[in-house]
Amino acid sequence: MAFELSFPIDWRGRARWYLLQWKGALMPGEAKADMREFSWRQGRDIVTLRRQEDGWRVSYSTVGRLLGPRLFLHEATHRVAKHAAFDIMARVITVCADEEEGVQTAMRAAQWMRQLEGKGAEPTRA
Repeated sequence: MAFELSFPIDWRGRARWYLLQWKGALMPGEAKADMREFSWRQGRDIVTLRRQEDGWRVSYSTVGRLLGPRLFLHEATHRVAKHAAFDIMARVITVCADEEEGVQTAMRAAQWMRQLEGKGAEPTRA
């Protein structure tokens, strides 16, 4: 069976490898939300959003090739919920190279943040 590889360059100028033959068969990331955190996972990569006293905590972690401990590639705290949603979008786009998936995940994260603030959590500053 032959695989057809391409070497396109995305809008940031970084090169990425794609399997053109199987590109449609790849599963999109899964988003899961509960009262403690919102998380998005694809393969070994996890992007999480948590509510803290001083704002919103966004972290992006992955497992190494040898399945060692989790490596935190990005951690940030945002006071404004909108900035946290933008950060979630940027991390998801970085992981999956699909802007539509990033936008959809950011919208789900924003809905989750609105629900959490509506249930009695302290509001964020605009």
